[in-house]
Amino acid sequence: MFKGNFYHILPNSVNIEGISRGEFGVHFDANAPGSAGCIVIRNRQEWDGFQKLMSDYNSAGVETVLLSILYT
Repeated sequence: MFKGNFYHILPNSVNIEGISRGEFGVHFDANAPGSAGCIVIRNRQEWDGFQKLMSDYNSAGVETVLLSILYT
């Protein structure tokens, strides 16, 4: 879901070993480097490209994009 310049990752809330956390998303890393769990894009050109891709998907009627995260 797109809201401003923040793309929500669902499920909105997760509970791991009794600790609950939510409001994860993809956003531009404009403040202090890093994130408390979100996926951040630091390069402005890459961020603009990501937003264009999301806009194109939205224009094509795509409402859900599957996300897979690979830690290396």
